[in-house]
Amino acid sequence: MNSRDEVVLALTDDLEPDDVTTGGQFNPRTRRMALAGHFFFRTMAIVIYFFCTWFTSSFVVPFVLVLISLSLDFWFVKNISGRILVGLRWSSYTDDEGRTCWRFDSRPALPEPSDDVTLSRRELSLRAAQTQAARLFWIGLVSAPLVWGVFLLASIFSLHLRWALVCAIALSMSAANVYGFIRCRLSGSNQNAATTLLSGLHTKVARQMFTDFWSNLTKRPENTSGLASNPPGSVNASNANATFGV
Repeated sequence: MNSRDEVVLALTDDLEPDDVTTGGQFNPRTRRMALAGHFFFRTMAIVIYFFCTWFTSSFVVPFVLVLISLSLDFWFVKNISGRILVGLRWSSYTDDEGRTCWRFDSRPALPEPSDDVTLSRRELSLRAAQTQAARLFWIGLVSAPLVWGVFLLASIFSLHLRWALVCAIALSMSAANVYGFIRCRLSGSNQNAATTLLSGLHTKVARQMFTDFWSNLTKRPENTSGLASNPPGSVNASNANATFGV
């Protein structure tokens, strides 16, 4: 089964009135709620997995509760916290030909400060808060599959195969989000790098063509030998006379 990427670099959101004045970025209250949800559901799944045996000896009830927490975490991170905290969103679907198609949405980044671009104090504080929120997002995103991987190994070595199944499901769901967001993050940077590379390559080729054309135009023909000025396939008269003994 082949797969192809469908990169969309413009992520549109339903912005609140306060967000319009910040260039499409979410306000601090929205980011705090997204961070809380980003860590709440995955922490809830781990807590249920750890302490469920204190309250019940059944396997079905903790299994269902963990799956519900994992499903809510997967959906929230994929559609809410990733969009708000880092401006990324990914999705995949299968087309009519049976190929898996990936769609990556990315919000344009804030302008970088330079000699020509001066940021206000509010914009600098917004950038700092956004950087911190993005760092927490990636920490929470990557740490979840690591934790469930440790739980999976512990369940296998202790021969608790039923709980190993729970850990395997949790690991696959959290790893799928990590894979999707990493591909979403790299697709935009790779596209920008490819655009820059092609632009530089086109400039270099055009400059080389112009240099070769100008050097051929200004180069003076050298008539140091008779053969050099003759057309291809012609015979020089002196060579012909020497051949026939004239």
